[in-house]
Amino acid sequence: MRKASIGTVRFAALVLMFFSAALAQTTETVTVTGQHAMLVGSYKGIYWVYHRFDRLPESARKDLSLHFLGDILPDHAVPSEAHVVFHAKGGDIPLFVGQDRDVHFPRSDALLAENPPVLLTLPPDRKVQLELAIEVAPLPAPSFTKEQAGIWMGEINAAIRDFFGVILAFLAPDAHRLKVDVAPGARFEALENGTARLLVDNQGAVPYTFILRPQDFQDGTVFRSDRPFSMIRVKVPTDEFFTLKRKK
Repeated sequence: MRKASIGTVRFAALVLMFFSAALAQTTETVTVTGQHAMLVGSYKGIYWVYHRFDRLPESARKDLSLHFLGDILPDHAVPSEAHVVFHAKGGDIPLFVGQDRDVHFPRSDALLAENPPVLLTLPPDRKVQLELAIEVAPLPAPSFTKEQAGIWMGEINAAIRDFFGVILAFLAPDAHRLKVDVAPGARFEALENGTARLLVDNQGAVPYTFILRPQDFQDGTVFRSDRPFSMIRVKVPTDEFFTLKRKK
C-alpha cells in the first residue's frame, strides 16, 4: 500500500469530514419536550454523503453500496436505544429501527426542502459510534475468489480517483483489505491449491468480523463459508469510525 504524504487526501476521510461537519453545523433553534435531546446535525448533511456516493461512476460502485452502521458504546447496545431521529414537522423519523444497526435514511424531496435537524437522546456516559461501511452485494453462495475480492477493492480505488483526480489519488492509500462478517456457528476457510486452511471457526452467538488481506494468498484461492456471510465490506483506507455523543 502506498503511504499518503498528505493525510487528508483520503476517500473515507473526505466523506466522514463532510458528514461530521454537516452534522455539527446548524443555526436552527429546536424545542423538544420530554427527555433532553442533543442537536447533532441536519437532514442535508446526511443527504450529501449518499448523494455523492450515488454520483460515482457505475464502474466505481457496481457491486458496492454505502451504509452507516451504528453501535452504542461502551455496552454495544442496538443503536435504536439512542433515539436518533429527524425532528421533522410531521413527526420524528428514527434513523435506527429495532435490532437493525444500519442507518435508515429516507430519500424525500420534501424532507430535503424542510431540512429537519437530527436529534440524539442518550445519557453522557454512553455514545453512538458510526462506521462507514462499503458493502459488497450479497453473494448467491457463501464463497468468493481472490480475483473477485480484487475487483471489489479496485472499485473503491476507482472511487478514490473520482473524488480526487488521478494526481491526488496517486498520493492516497489503496483499499486492500476486506471485513468478512462470519455468521454464528460458521467456519470460514481459504482453499489454496486444493488445500483448505481454516481462518475462522465462529462458535459465538454473533457474527465475527475477520480482516482479510487477499494479496497474502495465491492466485485462484477460494474463500468459503459453510453458512451465508452476515456481511462483506471493503475496508476503507482510513479510520472508518466516528462518534456522536452528548457534550458534558
